[in-house]
Amino acid sequence: MINELAWAGVAIGSASAVGIASLTAAFSECISAAYAMEAMGRQPGANKLLTRSAIITMCVTETGAIFCLVIGLLLIFGGFVEGTIDYARAASLLAAGIAVGLGTMGANLGSGHTGAEACRGLGRSPSHSLPLTTNMLIGQAMTQTASVYAFVVAILLLYAVPPMAECQSAFNQVFRSCAYLGAAFSIGIGTFGSGVGSGLVTATSCKMMSRQISEKNHWMRMTIITSAIAQTTAIYALVISFLLILM
Repeated sequence: MINELAWAGVAIGSASAVGIASLTAAFSECISAAYAMEAMGRQPGANKLLTRSAIITMCVTETGAIFCLVIGLLLIFGGFVEGTIDYARAASLLAAGIAVGLGTMGANLGSGHTGAEACRGLGRSPSHSLPLTTNMLIGQAMTQTASVYAFVVAILLLYAVPPMAECQSAFNQVFRSCAYLGAAFSIGIGTFGSGVGSGLVTATSCKMMSRQISEKNHWMRMTIITSAIAQTTAIYALVISFLLILM
């Protein structure tokens, strides 16, 4: 019965991870490609620049989906249900998939929005491709830290949780199961705002940079400062997740 429950956690966890990530990643990638094609219609001479920016955005946005794929494959082929495990361990397997699936949503959406607005800016001012691309990459790197946090929590849930606890009381099983699921929701929900918010800030700075290139240093500085502050909320969620897993 325990191993059957564990397999249910593995199945739902891996499906949740890849399914949720694919939904947001694919949507964001297509948004950036759509904006790039729209810009190509206005600036046919900038086709190469716009294609490059769209491809970069799609590759960066795919990061979260790749993290989720890795966790999904580890869940299925990692041998976590071999031998005897308790109910809390089964809950941790489910939590790993939920953590990385939800935790990459904000970053995927934020990175796609940033790339889309950068492509629109390039369509408006192709001569500003270097500062626009640089600003886009900085913002997307800041945005994707949310995915990294979620991936780290998922790895901890897979490898830092013992198969069997010393205390097998019903209270201990329920408590540990709730703690692992709580860690998943903490990082999954806690990183959404920072990912989307950082993407919104970077997208706006790309738009303004294409209109007022003389203020590019100001826009870039605002992107870095605001994104760094926004990431503190994701760090708070990361700390709580660590405590819930390791307590």
